[in-house]
Amino acid sequence: AELSAARGGEAIMRNAGGALRSIARAARRVHAREPSLALDGCVARPSDPAAPMPTTRVTRRGMAKETPRASGVPKGHTVPAGFNNARSQGLRAFLLSPGVIADPYRGPRPWPALSSFLGTSGWKALVRMISRPVHDVLTLGQCQQIKGFTRDNFKAEAGQLYRQISQLIAENHVTSLRHLVTEKALTDIKREAKTREKAGWGKIVWEIRDLEKPVTLQGRMIFPNPQDKQMAFAQMTVGFRSHQRYAAYDAKGRLVAGDPSGFLPVEDVWVLEHAFKLPNARWRLAARLPAAAPGEKAPRDADDAPLVSGWM
Repeated sequence: AELSAARGGEAIMRNAGGALRSIARAARRVHAREPSLALDGCVARPSDPAAPMPTTRVTRRGMAKETPRASGVPKGHTVPAGFNNARSQGLRAFLLSPGVIADPYRGPRPWPALSSFLGTSGWKALVRMISRPVHDVLTLGQCQQIKGFTRDNFKAEAGQLYRQISQLIAENHVTSLRHLVTEKALTDIKREAKTREKAGWGKIVWEIRDLEKPVTLQGRMIFPNPQDKQMAFAQMTVGFRSHQRYAAYDAKGRLVAGDPSGFLPVEDVWVLEHAFKLPNARWRLAARLPAAAPGEKAPRDADDAPLVSGWM
């Protein structure tokens, strides 16, 4: 029995050795035909040690590389896909609003005193007074580029904006104001709404009547980027006169501000802004300026004020 088992083991070893020799011969034939055969990017060595190493190498699949981040983007943040496309195509980043008011209107400036002409302050004030109506004319000329712009159409649109924005503010619909006011004006309106909320105002009843035709007080052009004259904004200061009824109530319905019994005369001064070279641009509220009290005179310009103000 032991002899039979030994003979069986020798037969198995002979068969295995024959199979290994057959595989080696097949491998030599394959390498002879394809000496640069590669698996997973590694070059297979020929079976014959004397054969030269193949010079052709299959390109190895590289490791994944990190997508380069745009300058100013912190690590761990992903840049939107459209951002890189815009950078590669060289698109201009549009500015929705400059966020500043060019030469805020403060009413008609008084004439400089005669004694001031003995120095430089009087002459500077005279130059400013002469330049202001020139800026008004230049701004009106630039506004002719706006489709359908006329002074009558502008005043009609300004009156509609005044009614609509005032109503939304009274109803505390801040979200609906996003397309009617600039970012800076929206921030101010939100701050006022928070102040009223802290004061206990729960409901506001507002009504307007006898809105007179708006009066254009001033026009200015502003260029946020001096290197790009196409990125320009027109700012028109408009005065509104009307009679309004205003009353504020708390959560329990008690009157906390205003007078619901009658209408009072109200005068507001708003700055409306329109962008040039922007798609779907429209007039928006940029600022609400304090109106001068009856009989109040406008302050004089400071000596260090710019000679040509507003045309920025």
